[in-house]
Parts: sequence; C-alpha cells; structure tokens
Amino acid sequence: MRTITIAIVTLCMATAGFAQSAMLAVQLSQKPVATVEDAVTLFMLSTDGKSAGYAKDAAALAEKGILPKVYDPQAPATMGLVAYMMAKKANIRHSLMFNIFKSQRYAVFACIAAGYLPGNAGENVTLSGVELMEVMGRFGGEE
Repeated sequence: MRTITIAIVTLCMATAGFAQSAMLAVQLSQKPVATVEDAVTLFMLSTDGKSAGYAKDAAALAEKGILPKVYDPQAPATMGLVAYMMAKKANIRHSLMFNIFKSQRYAVFACIAAGYLPGNAGENVTLSGVELMEVMGRFGGEE
C-alpha cells in the first residue's frame, strides 16, 4: 500500500495532468500485468507531462526512434521494451553493446547499470502495474 501511495503522489507531482495521472496510477496499481499501452502512456506522462492516447503517443515515439515499432496495445509490457524506451530517451552512451546492436536485451543491461532497473531484470520479464510505476518513477526522477 505504501508503494502505491508513493507512486501516486510522485506521478501527481511530476505531471501537469493531475487527474489523468491519478486515474492511470489507480488503474495500474490494480493490474497484475501491465500492457504496452500502459507503458507508452506512463512513459509519455513521466517524460513529456501529457499523453494524447496510445495511437498518437506510439506513433510519436516510433518516429523519434524511442519505440522500436508500434506494438499491439494489449500485449504485455516487458522489461526489455521499457528499458529500450528509457535507454533511447536518456541517450545512454556508456553501453557499447547497446550502442552497437540497439536491442532490448542490451538496453536492459544498460538500464541496470544506470540504476533504472533492478539487478535481476530480464528482457522478457513482464511487468505488473506497480512494477511499471516503480521503474518509470526511477527514470522520471533522474531527469
């Protein structure tokens, strides 16, 4: 319960859209498996402060090279996908393998080294709603 409360307060303070972020935080806290749509929306809220809906957000992120491709919005969000988006947005340069191959696998290692992901993170590990908020809270707090 404490984690959920901290995540909600953090999201509300960090974004301009208080109502949108509060509702998303409540919805995410109840999800055992977060979706790609949840990850994209939360990524946009924590980095840009606003979300225009999955279709527009995903297209904008794909155009910037932050999202490798447009995914099915209902697919489970994995640490690999979230790490890739964070590594591209943060412009991580200290990971030689990520800079060469630009893969989700090496993005996970780069994000572990940067402190965004826990040490036991894996590319194909699915995230719950609370875990997604925790990871994005770590990432959003750095910028």
